[in-house]
Amino acid sequence: MKQFAVFLMLSVITLSSVAAADQRDARLGELFSRLHRSEDIREIAHLQAYIWSIWSEGADKKSSAWMYDGLLALRGKRFNIALQRFDELVNYDPDFAEGWNKRATVLYFLGRFEESIADIQKVLVLEKRHFGALSGLGLCYEALGDEEAALEAYQRALQMNPHLQFLPGKIERLRKNIRRRNI
Repeated sequence: MKQFAVFLMLSVITLSSVAAADQRDARLGELFSRLHRSEDIREIAHLQAYIWSIWSEGADKKSSAWMYDGLLALRGKRFNIALQRFDELVNYDPDFAEGWNKRATVLYFLGRFEESIADIQKVLVLEKRHFGALSGLGLCYEALGDEEAALEAYQRALQMNPHLQFLPGKIERLRKNIRRRNI
């Protein structure tokens, strides 16, 4: 059940939409500003989806095709095919943050947490505001038993997007576990 919940959470985070803009798109600054100011649940959902759609846009038809094929495979839980597509994508366009993020997601599902973390680090060099990658980083650290690093990743994700409703509970649980262990 927990594995399904994690899959569902990552699917919502990472499989929003595929539309070329990527993380360098000038619109993102204003979208993040509005996301931090907004109190309207519909506007928040719209802003998050718009950010994801920009992040997911490839630089050209080739990268967009690999992204699309990889997402289809990921949605169908055909992780080896998804990994091949995202490998091709990051080799073709290593400056496309979302290519690394999607590959990190696949690596997480394959239980290859250290490799997923390495890809997430590349995402964060390219797009430090990537709340999806930061959430995934927390999941990887949790899977490896590093609660302090998971807590830090989740807190950073919440700083980038204060509307990630699933994170406050995770953060509180980790804080309690860490306090209990340090007594």
